[in-house]
Amino acid sequence: MLVGISGLLFFLGWFKYFNFVNDSFRAIAKYMDWNYTLPYQEIVLPLAISFYTFQAVSYLVDIYYGKQKAEKHYGYFSVYFAFFPQLVAGPIERAKKLLPQFKQEQILDYENLNYGIKRIAWGFFKKTLIADRLAPIVSSVFDSPNPTGSQIVLATILFSIQLFTDFSALSDIAIGSARMLGIKLTENFKQPHFAVSISDFWSRWHITLSTWLRDYIFVPLCKGKKKRSEIYVAIVITFLVSGIWHGAAWTFVIWGLIHGFYRVFGDYTKHFRAQIASFIRIDRTPELHKWVKIAITFLLVCFSRVFFRTDTVTQAFENAQLFLKLSSWRFSGIMKAFEIFSLLDLVIFISFYIVVQLFYYIERKNVSAWEFLSQGSVYARFAFYIFIIFSVLVFGATGKGFIYGGF
Repeated sequence: MLVGISGLLFFLGWFKYFNFVNDSFRAIAKYMDWNYTLPYQEIVLPLAISFYTFQAVSYLVDIYYGKQKAEKHYGYFSVYFAFFPQLVAGPIERAKKLLPQFKQEQILDYENLNYGIKRIAWGFFKKTLIADRLAPIVSSVFDSPNPTGSQIVLATILFSIQLFTDFSALSDIAIGSARMLGIKLTENFKQPHFAVSISDFWSRWHITLSTWLRDYIFVPLCKGKKKRSEIYVAIVITFLVSGIWHGAAWTFVIWGLIHGFYRVFGDYTKHFRAQIASFIRIDRTPELHKWVKIAITFLLVCFSRVFFRTDTVTQAFENAQLFLKLSSWRFSGIMKAFEIFSLLDLVIFISFYIVVQLFYYIERKNVSAWEFLSQGSVYARFAFYIFIIFSVLVFGATGKGFIYGGF
């Protein structure tokens, strides 16, 4: 197991992190006036190497601890690591979920084809009409040398929407493509922007990565640990790994540490926060209390994404300061910041984002939106399907690919 994991991590480290470490050493050497001559290496990063490396590590660990039998059939083994729908950006699947499905006889099934096509179309709807529409608008602010505080606030919120619709769209397409072949992949998102806490957020966002980090990083670190301080250290290390996994840059490291701090601080202060809620009596109106927690959680996530989106640490801290300034949140400033939109882009974004939120509103009623549609008339269903296709073809924007495909 150790040899296999070491080999996997070596290749991941070489392709993804060598220049990051090399540049960091060079910066330290320059600051300390040392002689450091190792040059930058032109390394082509294999597509989605972080995803299939983690999937391979889980396979080796599960075999070592007897949770999974080693697959002796080379074909099934190869398909598990190279299954094209989820190869580029997940979901990060476990062998115990995929291998049994590969070994079952699969036939073309109308229900699977029907569901798969709808799921793929929905993914392209979110990707082309929201994520790719927002991408140049967000970039215009983060690439600007002198953005205003209100522009940073608006662009960060829009980036959170862009990131979710982009990544969840990719998951929709992966899940839909696999379902057409009779394979069921794990749902990777459960409306994370409606989370009521950071802990809840990570149970809804990139679920397969969150559970992977829990099972293969956090749980082993906590083995035999009983002190709260030791658990907190394990939490911070887990989120540090998450940050490093996302990208070879100090901004991602800081992003991971911020979420580690959120989780530790949230756990440490939960009783105190409950007392405050009781004192101001907000807990007596559960619906209001829930929406306050949703808003606070969303803003905390948005703040961390300033570091996720910004290219350099220096610029990230400058943008973070702008995000936190009270003057950046003035209503007049936010309204003026909307000038980064053209009228057409603003109308298209708002219109189709409302459609997405109506879809998720149905889902929050514990009813599958697709089942809800299937209960309607044939005319209503086909009108909705035609609306999706027509909207993508007429109003869809073309982006540079999927954000998480680069990880």
